Amino acid sequence: MAGLRILSVNAHPHDFTHHAGTLGIHTADGDAVTVVSMTGGASTHNQKLAEEMAKPQEHRNQETIDRINREYSNQKASELRTACGIFGIADVRILPYTDKLFTLEKNPDAVDALRDIILEVRPHIMITQSPYLTGDRGHKLGARDDHSETGFASIEARTLASIPRYEDVRPTHKIAATFFPGAYFDRTEWDFIVDVTDFFEKRVKAEATYLSQGHTPEWSRKRMEVSLGNAGWFSGTQYAEGFVQENPFLVSKINLPESVLRETEETESARHARMVGS
Repeated sequence: MAGLRILSVNAHPHDFTHHAGTLGIHTADGDAVTVVSMTGGASTHNQKLAEEMAKPQEHRNQETIDRINREYSNQKASELRTACGIFGIADVRILPYTDKLFTLEKNPDAVDALRDIILEVRPHIMITQSPYLTGDRGHKLGARDDHSETGFASIEARTLASIPRYEDVRPTHKIAATFFPGAYFDRTEWDFIVDVTDFFEKRVKAEATYLSQGHTPEWSRKRMEVSLGNAGWFSGTQYAEGFVQENPFLVSKINLPESVLRETEETESARHARMVGS
């Protein structure tokens, strides 16, 4: 299907990078992508804030704390927009909620904020954080956090966007499919894997954009080699991103991807050469 609209909803400005290569493939194909961060990430990986808050209360400087948060939030916003730009994504939204404290109980308007975005963007696909806490699906945190709360908010907003409101002049909208990044799941739980080998260097560049999190070029490359390389290794390519789909699709028949058929005819030496990019 050409001309897909994709909505990526994330807890923090860095979280979209877990599926940035896939988003880049879609923007390159002409699909429209919107990236939303529920928070500005002011408290996430903020080492200066952590050092100030580690002091006894009487030794803390509130002006310093406010300045650190303000500067860090601005830096995070700039990093997110720069990283999205690497993949051709211009529609970037940062919502005004506080990280590490983001819950639906404290921020009930967050669902309506997402609903409004859904009704505006009218996406065919939503990629959002895992809403699963325990069991066979999910990152098994065992406790709610910014990521799972973002997943809850996304699912609720999606549902509300499909329900008519008497006072709303906008037509309702139903999202066709919802996916969760494989980074929040065990690899055995992934439903499909996207080959992002051609976007590997962009993934490295995007990762290195987050100077606020200490991501040096060397660290960023190693991180991508390990994470994307691991996904690629077990799926027969160099670099890949895994996904979990919320519900199974109804299809007219079984279709096998070319990559699966290719592997049945490929020699071991050819497979090795392809996986190392030679």
